[in-house]
Amino acid sequence: MRRKIVTILASLLAAGVLLFFVLFIIGGGIISGTLFNPRIGREQMERIFVEDYNLLVIVANYFAEFESTSIRLSSGEDMGLRFEFSDNYGRQHIPIEDEDVVNALNELKTRGYKSISKSNNLVAFIRWSSMSRSRGIAFAIGGFPEEDILPFFTMMIPLSRESWFFYEQE
Repeated sequence: MRRKIVTILASLLAAGVLLFFVLFIIGGGIISGTLFNPRIGREQMERIFVEDYNLLVIVANYFAEFESTSIRLSSGEDMGLRFEFSDNYGRQHIPIEDEDVVNALNELKTRGYKSISKSNNLVAFIRWSSMSRSRGIAFAIGGFPEEDILPFFTMMIPLSRESWFFYEQE
């Protein structure tokens, strides 16, 4: 009888330890963003870029028209409806009234883009992110990112079209 109780307790302990490790791996993966949001490599990003090129061009050209050095889409359900415009005078939320741009933004959101922002001459389309890193597609207005923005990127590799890059940022 005593032996049976010890065997049951040992089995329960082993199951508890196994459950702890499974939850630890899943929890760590969720927190780091890697389990349900795997890192995207250059080849996969090139395929995504080719598929989404027309939508990306619409949005990049729209953002390129603004002089601000800092533009980002508002978060939440209205991703494609307004953006945050920051300049020397503070922040403003400006509605996007161009229907083609709104449609392109909403489609990019459904295709898995996390956010879109413009800094200096670079429009960045974030496709993968974790707590400290992001990867995506970038459009450099004028061909190549400005020097003062490059230190923020750990990788900037040209894609198949001029002025477009696969990037990683930390």
